[in-house]
Amino acid sequence: MNKEFFNRIEKETYMKRSADPQWMDLVQSRVNITGKIAADIGAGGGIYSIALAQLGAKKVIGVDISENMIAGAKANCRKYPQISFQVGTASESKLPDGEVDVLLERALIHHLKEEHLSACFAEGKRILDKNGLFILQDRTMEDCAIAGSDEHIRGYFFELFPELLEKDISRRHSVETVNSYLKRAGFQTVEVINFWEHRKTYQSLNELKQEIMLRKGRSILFELADEQVQSLADGIGERVTKPFPVVERERWTIWFAKA
Repeated sequence: MNKEFFNRIEKETYMKRSADPQWMDLVQSRVNITGKIAADIGAGGGIYSIALAQLGAKKVIGVDISENMIAGAKANCRKYPQISFQVGTASESKLPDGEVDVLLERALIHHLKEEHLSACFAEGKRILDKNGLFILQDRTMEDCAIAGSDEHIRGYFFELFPELLEKDISRRHSVETVNSYLKRAGFQTVEVINFWEHRKTYQSLNELKQEIMLRKGRSILFELADEQVQSLADGIGERVTKPFPVVERERWTIWFAKA
């Protein structure tokens, strides 16, 4: 994972958004977090650390490779005394053995090469309680290849800049690969689902284009120069035909793995 990249970008890039209530309902349907200890590895701006706290966790430990991201997350989560942050990685979280009841790693493993999945999942198994749950959320190649639409705006990235699709797919792991590494790490029961997550509701075309221009929470757009991102924003503006407000959703794959 590129620590320099996350230390270089604006820390607000991964803040100023709330978790989808339907995502929270989904998690709650799989595990009761009330009174539990949760960890959010790859916490970024702390959006999902807040969600775990709102679901009732008595303690949430956010872990991120970037001091820059942690500084932003601390500011973002200042109203939640049960949330703390520390520097660490997916393979070296620096958390004690068996410390955690629920472990979340969202939008993290696409930053890891396949040969690093073993260490990532072994670390997850180490820090989880024997009855703990590992929630892993990322995109597969199939998720990335879904065409653009008024709701699936991300698909337009690849229609307008096809080279981005090749780049994005190259960093994705298949369901079969992830399942295999989870089982090698000792996770016995793995449930896999697809989930369309609400990202944001845009009140105007200008708001949507600004979101694209700022590359908010979209690491793939840092592959483009500023003038290309402007062209992308303009192209998306021409393709969105639905009257505003426009609801953006993104397709994810989520693994629920029992320790």
